[in-house]
Amino acid sequence: MATFYVIYSRSIDNFYVGSSLDYEVQLEQHQKNHFPKGYKSGATDWTTFFTIGNIPIDTARRIEKHVKKMKSRAYFESLKADPKITDQLKEEFQTRSSR
Repeated sequence: MATFYVIYSRSIDNFYVGSSLDYEVQLEQHQKNHFPKGYKSGATDWTTFFTIGNIPIDTARRIEKHVKKMKSRAYFESLKADPKITDQLKEEFQTRSSR
């Protein structure tokens, strides 16, 4: 199973949205600048802002794509503030095979 995640770097005051089959390893890689040519690679203070775990990887990637299109700090804040949004995202973007 996979995790959809939003991480935050205070040093650059920015969010990163992603999905992974192993979130803990992915977060550690962001923190250690494992992706030197990647998005916001200069930051090493990434912390977990929001996650949806234990979902199929296809669902996580669909949620990731949707959230990236939003490009809104207010939307990120609403994800964290309103648990109903998590359920709505999981329902809307669940893999077709699990329906």
